[in-house]
Amino acid sequence: MAEGCNNRCHYCATPLIRGPLRSRPLEDCVAEARWLAGEGVKELVVVAQDPTAYGEDWGKNSICQLLDELNAVEGIRWIRILYAYPERITDEFIAAMQRNEKVVRYLDLPIQHCNTRILKAMNRRGDEEVVKSAIRRLRAAMPDITLRTTLIAGYPGETEAEFEQLCEFVKDTRFERLGCFAFSPEEGTPAARMEGQLPEEEKQRRAGVIMDLQARISAQLLEKKVGSVQAVICDGVDEESGLYLCRSAADAPEIDGNICVASDTPLYPGEFYRVKIDESEMYDLFGYVVEENEDESAQ
Repeated sequence: MAEGCNNRCHYCATPLIRGPLRSRPLEDCVAEARWLAGEGVKELVVVAQDPTAYGEDWGKNSICQLLDELNAVEGIRWIRILYAYPERITDEFIAAMQRNEKVVRYLDLPIQHCNTRILKAMNRRGDEEVVKSAIRRLRAAMPDITLRTTLIAGYPGETEAEFEQLCEFVKDTRFERLGCFAFSPEEGTPAARMEGQLPEEEKQRRAGVIMDLQARISAQLLEKKVGSVQAVICDGVDEESGLYLCRSAADAPEIDGNICVASDTPLYPGEFYRVKIDESEMYDLFGYVVEENEDESAQ
């Protein structure tokens, strides 16, 4: 839907490599979606460096119009948005997610940090309150939404107190999905030249602490899904275990965990099924296919 990025985050080399934001014409995006639907595709992933900025290079934000038009494409069942920047989570954007039933209640917010000073050092547009406000408003409007984020630990100059604030934020917010990476300087970026570079061992330690916290949160949240019935799409089969690898609306392809399904009859990639969850692990769920008259309303 777009190439390049105008955000100029100090740790990111994307604008140096791909240049500024260049949004594809809306009619081209919709035409491609129709073609994909004609080829049997049932899930669209709306992806760019910053989809919420789509159309800003034309002088107006067009993401809401794009979602409206994609929602009308016959044959598509799920529309998933990757990624969304907190400062662009407007009331209009939330309303577009709500009114378009094919847009899954899932959003990736790449916030990177919660501390205002660190966010400023990263050249992010929002501060701590912008980040927290976006999360509050999304969850208030769509209580069933799955929120994913990515964080950077060990950014140049990050103090122990600022890292502890990030840990508390993770524990309080309880993201359904979260990845944390140790800061890695990219050639040509302002962050690579900043003072206060932390030792690699310390950066890795901090990232590990965050991921340990998230592992416990993920296990607790997934355990609550045991006993539920989920609408899933099949991605294929694990040859080693013989289990079918499926995903719910809460799982992005190749990013999140799987719903591993045992079935005596074949399941086909790209097709939808209803699965009763009977077991959970840290990041994956397990279950079996149920017939329409056996289950409750699938989530």
